[in-house]
Amino acid sequence: MRRLHLLAGYCIALTSAFAQVDDNASVKTVILYDNLKIIQNSNYFLFGQEFFNSFKYSSGSAHGDKAYADSHEVTGAYPVVLGTDFHYYLDKSNTERGYHTEAVKWAYQQGFVITFDWHISARNTSSYTCTGSPANLAKNIANGNINGDRDWYLGELDKVITIINDDLIVDGENIPIVFRPLHEMNGNWFWWGASCSGFSPADYKALYQLTVDYIKERTNSILFCWSPNSPVNSTVMANYYPGDAYVDILGLDMYEITADPFRQYMGALVDYADTHNKVAVLSETGYRNDTGNGDAAAKYWNDTVLPAILNDPSKKALKIAWVLTWINSSWSHPYVPHAASTSGAKQSFINFKNSQHVVFSDEIESMYEPVLVLSAAENLKTDDVKIQIIHDQQQIIVEFTKFLSPTLVTIYDMSGRKIAEDKTSEYEVSFSIEKLMIKPGLYIVKVTDGVRTFTQKISVL
Repeated sequence: MRRLHLLAGYCIALTSAFAQVDDNASVKTVILYDNLKIIQNSNYFLFGQEFFNSFKYSSGSAHGDKAYADSHEVTGAYPVVLGTDFHYYLDKSNTERGYHTEAVKWAYQQGFVITFDWHISARNTSSYTCTGSPANLAKNIANGNINGDRDWYLGELDKVITIINDDLIVDGENIPIVFRPLHEMNGNWFWWGASCSGFSPADYKALYQLTVDYIKERTNSILFCWSPNSPVNSTVMANYYPGDAYVDILGLDMYEITADPFRQYMGALVDYADTHNKVAVLSETGYRNDTGNGDAAAKYWNDTVLPAILNDPSKKALKIAWVLTWINSSWSHPYVPHAASTSGAKQSFINFKNSQHVVFSDEIESMYEPVLVLSAAENLKTDDVKIQIIHDQQQIIVEFTKFLSPTLVTIYDMSGRKIAEDKTSEYEVSFSIEKLMIKPGLYIVKVTDGVRTFTQKISVL
């Protein structure tokens, strides 16, 4: 079975690209961002689902079995990205809020990516739609404190920040999350949308920037995702993109995709992400037109999504870190098959899951340790590099084969800081633990000839 090892001896690259929005981001948040960049530039992507372990299709309400997921029931594996929504924390019962909180903690403990959107209810309403909101709400917030609307909005942000800082904690550490606020802004359905109450692109940018600035001053475990709805092009993105200082990840929401428009829109997003040195994701997709038993929705993945991505002549569609679909529930749609789905629907989804380009939980470890993945083109094996730590001689010895000359061997600490480096035409290098004043702890050894790259974690006692 193909497995993506994390700090287990394989890699395509070791990066040290810090989270770009928050200079003070926590170490695990930085590692998560670096890992997503590595995955984006690989030949595979992560699969994710909204509320995959707190909703299931057989139930109309949230459940408290955090280890259950419809996708796991069908494939034996979980999605690697868990989507969730602050709306369900602020506007639902305390019991449901607890289910979702525990689901997030469990997913984080498995090493999965956590991403939050927010269907924020408008002021004095329970609606997040344009038609159900007070006039000019988004415009008033963006342009000051008109009618006290900004004070109200910042108060709602404070509630979210409290959840992040006080509830989303495991072993004393804040859970890193990808936050996707104010999404689908180029649509006309949300109160922050393009067609709502004369809300201009400039107003939207100001609102998004206000949101990011306010949150990042009060917590340090957030990556920010900006996600328009399809269709998109360079003009749409230029009009609404809040700026490089406010975005870590670029997403695209796009349902019932077909190959040509998918490649057109995703190609535009990937180009924009590449130009701005960001991560690209398919932040929402799925098939909502299934009025039968769910077969069409289940087969959407293997019959439509995967070919659209893999058969893109430009290869741009594969340059995404993840694909995420929406909630399985009786009041929603069976976006993935479930226990009662037909055998054909289940098998189609299993075929999708088994693609070498799709990653579920059985093929990855923690996203909060540096991702080390061997590219098939490199044709390396674990025994092509041998690392010995001889403590009584205070030596780290690195032996290697199948590398071109010269070969560069580098030791990093776990923050990505270079500790030592040696370029050699031989097949062995040694480093003095004593002379380099290497303290006990975990380090990363990287061996590269510019074509092949091998990285392994070591422990110095």
